[in-house]
Amino acid sequence: MWATSVGTGEGAPSGEPVLLNEIPGDSWQFSGLCDDPRRLKGYCVGHRITIDAPPEVVWDFVSDFEGWSGWNPLYSATSGDAREGGSIAFTVVVPDTKPRRLKARVTAMREYELLEYACSLVGGLLKVLRFVEVEELSPTRCRVINAEVYGGILGTLAARLYHAKTAEGLTAMNEALKRVAERKWRWRPRG
Repeated sequence: MWATSVGTGEGAPSGEPVLLNEIPGDSWQFSGLCDDPRRLKGYCVGHRITIDAPPEVVWDFVSDFEGWSGWNPLYSATSGDAREGGSIAFTVVVPDTKPRRLKARVTAMREYELLEYACSLVGGLLKVLRFVEVEELSPTRCRVINAEVYGGILGTLAARLYHAKTAEGLTAMNEALKRVAERKWRWRPRG
């Protein structure tokens, strides 16, 4: 599992998971320690949303990394090929912060399920792992978990400074993904 989400309220990273914001329906922001042994050890912040479209339709948008800037408010520019082991570059626009140009390495890519990439900043003192997971709920519905894990020596400090704004950005990204995927599914040609 990616993170445990219990409790309520706002708070800085302290080891105790915090539910940042319950959103009507099956959408919520979470914040807490990453307890997935396959991922970077650190502090996780993210957003989960249910999308009324098949995983394949959602994946069309997730896997087209170069097209993210066309629909995604968190990424104003994207380039590179989102293949496992590949390099990608992007400009991330976290709410109320200056846009930041970054490069990352794609660490995992499973078609229709997972895109994961990592970057190392401040001479390796801060490590950031981002992932988008798509989980099929039915043939025409899926859940998307979009999250970021802060690790390394400066991970706790970065999480303390940026977790709330990062959660806002991930929420905006998921809501935009929901809009474009549901629109594409709703307006698909029918035979």
